[in-house]
Amino acid sequence: MVFFSKINEGWKTFKDSIIFIFKKPVFLIPIFFSWIVVITIVLYNRYYFPELQNFWVIILYVYFILAIMSFSIIFANTVMLELIQQIETGKKTSLSKALRETLGLNLIKIIPIAFIWALVWLFIVILRALTSKARRERVQPSVRDAARTLSGMNTPFSLSEFGLSMMEKAIRMTVFMALPAVAWENQGPFSAFKKSFQILKKHPVQFLTSYSLTFAAGVIMALPLVPIYILDEMGVVLSSSIWVVIIIYVGIVWTLEVYLEQMSVGILYLWHMKWLRKGGQGELSSVKKPDLFDEIYELT
Repeated sequence: MVFFSKINEGWKTFKDSIIFIFKKPVFLIPIFFSWIVVITIVLYNRYYFPELQNFWVIILYVYFILAIMSFSIIFANTVMLELIQQIETGKKTSLSKALRETLGLNLIKIIPIAFIWALVWLFIVILRALTSKARRERVQPSVRDAARTLSGMNTPFSLSEFGLSMMEKAIRMTVFMALPAVAWENQGPFSAFKKSFQILKKHPVQFLTSYSLTFAAGVIMALPLVPIYILDEMGVVLSSSIWVVIIIYVGIVWTLEVYLEQMSVGILYLWHMKWLRKGGQGELSSVKKPDLFDEIYELT
């Protein structure tokens, strides 16, 4: 019964995250701009990856682009967390103020987090390259190929690829769990990671529930792409406008998925803080889950 109670708590956290975005769509703006950065890097290197001969130079180059993508995502999520802090401290929601806070006090702290995440991400990329049977070939830019690349249609399914994707997601959400410590408690990067691991250890079921639900949400949102993939594999020629719509849709799905991941672990972090203020004893469910609109908490 305790196990199912914890799952229900995770479900409520996930559900509240979805409801919240309809009330505050401004939260998606920073993540959407992060997506622009990510797809620019992905597509540029898809078509114009430099002809590097030295193995370590290639590794360094890949690490560099991963660090840029990591930073863009972390920066966007930190801005979103600053917006949450404004709500939780009873202040008016201001995107410009959240940007200033992130560029000011938080910037020097999130850069090391981005570098650490990029290093782990690089390890996964190397594993993916070693386990993939597909050979990398130079391709010509096209709307169709861009849409297939961004949607994952160009990546053959395999158990190893699925496992690496799941690992990638777990690491990403662990990184996201560290960001509230920076945005809300002004902690340094290493203290933030320590806090993230403490919460994971203390509330594993709630975290795994958030992980599973956000994964399921991603799968459901990707289902409309299945008919497109089947038609394309059958050789049916689709117009460029359809592929443009696919790119836009993939951007929406990516933005929502990152939002749900960060919001789920952010609410869990907020819940953990409230639980600690109540003594940090017993189950997390013994403390009422924070509501981003009905209650105000002191975060710093």
